[in-house]
Amino acid sequence: MLNLIDAYIYEVTRRISKNKRNAIELELKSTIEDMLPDHYSELEVKEVLMKLGDPAKLAVNYQHGPKYLIGPELYNTYIQTMKLIIPWAILITLIVHLVSSVFSFPEQGIFLTTIIKAFTTTIVSVIGVVLHVLFWVTITFIIAERYSATNIQIPFITGSKEWTPEDLNKVIVSSKSNNIPLSDIIFSFLGIAFFSFIYFNASRLIGIYSSDDRIGLKFVMPIFNQDTLLSFKPIILCWIVLSFALTLYRWKVRQWTMPIAVTSALLQCFGTIVFIVMANQPDLIHSAAIPYMAAIMETTSTKIMVTLDRILFVCIVITILASAFDIYSGFKRAKSNKNETFFKK
Repeated sequence: MLNLIDAYIYEVTRRISKNKRNAIELELKSTIEDMLPDHYSELEVKEVLMKLGDPAKLAVNYQHGPKYLIGPELYNTYIQTMKLIIPWAILITLIVHLVSSVFSFPEQGIFLTTIIKAFTTTIVSVIGVVLHVLFWVTITFIIAERYSATNIQIPFITGSKEWTPEDLNKVIVSSKSNNIPLSDIIFSFLGIAFFSFIYFNASRLIGIYSSDDRIGLKFVMPIFNQDTLLSFKPIILCWIVLSFALTLYRWKVRQWTMPIAVTSALLQCFGTIVFIVMANQPDLIHSAAIPYMAAIMETTSTKIMVTLDRILFVCIVITILASAFDIYSGFKRAKSNKNETFFKK
């Protein structure tokens, strides 16, 4: 019974600005207790919560200041629609531009200029898509409200049906410690996309550049042997697909759980081991790059090899430490779920 009350208060306060949550939580808890008898039953709790109504609508009443374009009846559905559509619109735009950049990447020429141009074009496109989504979704809801269409059914958005206290049985009261912010999801997608782009274009991106007065930096030769890198292609593709699937699932769940922590740890270990094996391949470095760098730096090829080995060693150490920290952080945040209150029968 107390769980239902806590779940209801959580459903209200999570929709309110952080600086008001504590005060409203105390006020709402006091209101509910005043409405209940001294020795109340679960049925009486549900009756009180039904009188208070849908937590989403009650939260609107606590937010002082009118919603000028979208009224209280549609405002929460409007916000949920934006939260659903905008990340997908951004993700699809990034994927389209990434694929386009990979296929349009020049075999020779001004690589740095091409990358900067592709990056700028992508940012402009993302901003344009977000503005279009904001405009058309807002216009749609404004028209719907003006024509009294307050019961809009949006796929994948909860709260479209009439609220009842039984809905609180599915609520999980989470805290900041185990939440997965949307920014983490976006950065995960971008990280996977960036790694994929670099891996399949390493021989055209990571290399030796020379300065040219006419075109700026000019690509001379690669540092890594692309054939050696691509010999791990099936394994890398498997890792990319699994990482992408895990990120999608994290986006759906939006909080750390033990299965997510375990899966993430396995992927981290898998990726780290593959990276270590790849870094220790004897023909990883392009054969012509070492004498070329030795000639430029006026040193011996042996010293260049030693330096490159040290750089790879540092990269391996950093990768291991970063993976260990991510694994530890994931399990720590997943374990914090044990201290949270679950309202699921």
